[in-house]
Amino acid sequence: MYQSFHLNFRHLALAIATTICITFSSFPQNFLPPVMEWHGKSENLVVKNNHPWVTPAELSNFESTPTYKETFVWLDKLCASSPLLNKISIGTSAEGREIFMIVVSNENDKSAEGLKKSLKPIFLAQAGIHSGEIDGKDAGMMLLRDIAFGNKKSLLDQVNFLFIPILNVDGHENSSPYNRPNQRGPKNMGWRTNALNLNLNRDYTKLDTEGIRAVLGVINEYDPLLYMDIHVTDGADYQYDITFSGSDVVGNSPNIAKWLGNTFKPNSDASLETAGHIPGPLLFAANNRDFSAGNMVYGFGPRFSHSYGNLRHLATILVENHSLKPYRQRVLGTYVLLENTLKLLSKEGNNLRNATELDKNLRQSSLPTSYLIPQMKKRADFDSAKDLNTASTITPPDSLLFLGISSKLTTSAVTNSDYIEWLAKPETKTIANFKATEPSDFISRPKGYYIPASYSEVIERLKIHGIQMEIITEPKELEVEMYRIEDAEFGKTPYEGHMTVSGKPVTIKKKQLFPQGSAYISTDQPLGDLAVHLLEPSVSDSFFSWGFFLNIFQRTEYMESYVIEPMAKQMLEDSPVLKKEYEEKMKDSSFAKRPYAIMNWFYSKSPYYDSRYLLYPVGRVN
Repeated sequence: MYQSFHLNFRHLALAIATTICITFSSFPQNFLPPVMEWHGKSENLVVKNNHPWVTPAELSNFESTPTYKETFVWLDKLCASSPLLNKISIGTSAEGREIFMIVVSNENDKSAEGLKKSLKPIFLAQAGIHSGEIDGKDAGMMLLRDIAFGNKKSLLDQVNFLFIPILNVDGHENSSPYNRPNQRGPKNMGWRTNALNLNLNRDYTKLDTEGIRAVLGVINEYDPLLYMDIHVTDGADYQYDITFSGSDVVGNSPNIAKWLGNTFKPNSDASLETAGHIPGPLLFAANNRDFSAGNMVYGFGPRFSHSYGNLRHLATILVENHSLKPYRQRVLGTYVLLENTLKLLSKEGNNLRNATELDKNLRQSSLPTSYLIPQMKKRADFDSAKDLNTASTITPPDSLLFLGISSKLTTSAVTNSDYIEWLAKPETKTIANFKATEPSDFISRPKGYYIPASYSEVIERLKIHGIQMEIITEPKELEVEMYRIEDAEFGKTPYEGHMTVSGKPVTIKKKQLFPQGSAYISTDQPLGDLAVHLLEPSVSDSFFSWGFFLNIFQRTEYMESYVIEPMAKQMLEDSPVLKKEYEEKMKDSSFAKRPYAIMNWFYSKSPYYDSRYLLYPVGRVN
């Protein structure tokens, strides 16, 4: 009886699931808000289906994007047919797929040294760091075609171009119509994370993924002048189709930020508008719903591409195409942005190079490690403000002429709560634009850091970043500043493959022996700011915060009560200072009522106590 019911239930569940899948597969994106019709001059970039170099995306009328194999079959033929293009491998993914880059140049020597000797600006663009957001790949393929066999060879007269079509190659092949529910096309979308479920755009500091290690290898070897990371955003609806950032927060590269804001942005905006697109800044609804409360431009940590670029003084543009716009429109806008960037660098490359050198030579004595919105010191201030003007009485926020989409609040019959319904009707209004421009959480810049040889994994990752260091060939005992970590708190669940940790670093001065093979890192180098961020434990994207030093929280030796009791009595008799400290501690009832805490306190005051417990092992030299 039970078996019969169980089998019938399974058949019924399978039938229901099959029906749901069939229903959804016939219109997987019919739940998205309505879209406004679009036409622009950039549509002239699309070639006809009988063109010898029509791309797979064009051939599908931008309904789909080619697979990894199809992409590189097409690119292999293109590279073999043009002396301007050279495909090279820059790494291998967790599942064994090669990560390829196309070197695009009219130089005979297309090696890294050859391109640098040409003295032309090098532009590095990558697509598919989140492989469902693959607009850049198909736009780049069209542009490479037009450089090789169209009328755009002159783009290479003053610029060299490096193009990574798919960075997250394993996620790209984990393809489905259901991977990006908030995105309109293509019908086959890759997965956000890699084969190990790691997000590459959270990996720029810790360097767990083969993809980001490959990118940093390219950056260190080729030394590009401008770096572009192409995404597709989620979130609210608005008129803009191509949004990008790079100049919103000055951060550690003020001269680069000035160039991005005063040169790159207006020039790119103009080219996109001429082509029929609506460019805009990065947009994040302050109330996480619509823009009635304004836009919030907050500081990202250097785990993200554009903030990492700012920290290492590399002009970096984060592109976020609007997910609710049709795939065709997004791809063509990306093409225009890529092409115009090549044109702009041919004219303004020297100015950007000068700005970059100025930033690389900065040696700030005190470094901010985060940026706050002046009107509110934390997100909770924003969320709790009924009227956001009350949170900004001291310094009013900037204003933004916002090209939005009208909406209405609708009450859900399912959840009985309100949700936003977008109506596909354009509206223009002025909104508050809250920017994270106030530097905070300053760290004094030391002369350098010593890292013990036993932390070889940290040393190796610093090398991958390109940070210069000296490996000492004999032991050194040095007077250094170190931190003992108090009030440590650990993440409740793993995040990006790590157990994160935070704590209060308390400075101590001590003599410390650093064995042969330890690394000394001077902060008097172009990547000195990056070294500070990676090695200071109070910084949220440091190696400490990512859990690379969890072993310091582990105790390995203990003292029995039958040893502590007589020893404690003797310690009190021998030291009036200790006795006074003990009497003060005992006034704390929470301490006085815990015998184990009392014994542990005496143990910590004894010479038997592990001096390395809670000691962050990196030494600061001032």
